[in-house]
Amino acid sequence: DADGFSRWDACQTLALEVVRDGMRAFRAGDDIVVDSLLIDAFRAILVDSSLDKAMVALMLQLPTEAFLSEVVDVVDVEAIHQSRQEIRQQLALALSSELLAAYQSNNCDEPFSASADATAQRSLKNVTLSYLVHANIDGALNLAEQQLKSSSNMTDEMAALTCLVNSSAKAAQPLAQRSLADFYDRWQHESLVVNQWLVVQASCALPNGLARVQQLMQHSAFDIKNPNKARSLIGVFCGNNSINFHAEDGSGYDFLVEQIITLNQLNPQMASRLLTPLTKWHKYDEQRQSLMRAALQRIMAEPDLSKDVYEVVSKSLKQA
Repeated sequence: DADGFSRWDACQTLALEVVRDGMRAFRAGDDIVVDSLLIDAFRAILVDSSLDKAMVALMLQLPTEAFLSEVVDVVDVEAIHQSRQEIRQQLALALSSELLAAYQSNNCDEPFSASADATAQRSLKNVTLSYLVHANIDGALNLAEQQLKSSSNMTDEMAALTCLVNSSAKAAQPLAQRSLADFYDRWQHESLVVNQWLVVQASCALPNGLARVQQLMQHSAFDIKNPNKARSLIGVFCGNNSINFHAEDGSGYDFLVEQIITLNQLNPQMASRLLTPLTKWHKYDEQRQSLMRAALQRIMAEPDLSKDVYEVVSKSLKQA
């Protein structure tokens, strides 16, 4: 279909069905296997030079975990995460040569440009890099490191940093820590950039996410009294890092309760907005529903609860 939206929609529909199949396989204890139709579709997209690069970048992106959580009746945190991760892995392995070729052809040394063509080129380059690093394709970590060091714009720099931080490859961890430290040293006086530095780490889906966030709360870059900092770290972790926030032991919920109690005194409006992930308790399995309602009840029992927080919590608990 020559119509860009129709092609994107068809690609997303196919990708969604493949991810759903993966979720079913995960729940059944079977191997997650990517339908060859999706591999062939992605290959055709990657090698078709007539396509708009911005559209290609969009078509190569799988449905997000947030979107997947909205389209299912009961959110299966582990199934959504594992299916999506494994499918990305298999796509990257099957299409490594095409992805690498697309990355290299769009990785230009030209001066920064905000034109539509240059923006599209960056988008496609960074999507392909994320696949290559995710599957630890040979040389991919070096590509990300080089892009981080040589990029002429923040988009490319943040994309490379995000790839390194989210890589589960053993060699990536010291590289990611060094890159995060160097990035902070370079940009620590730019508040908006530091916010994004926090976002990258808060959204990292690797294990021990809560411990990383708690450690960052002790960092000089963080100030819970600053709404943008609170949103970038606490808000992003609880709202955009499902596999870590929704840990089966409820530790993510306990963490959010502690922050809400603190913010209730400092910034009630911010506290009420950060509560949103807990108010979606009815979308989850029985164990998580119970833990999330208990977390809301803990907040409700607090003395001197602000009107903003009280309204959100009481309304959510009435749905029980």
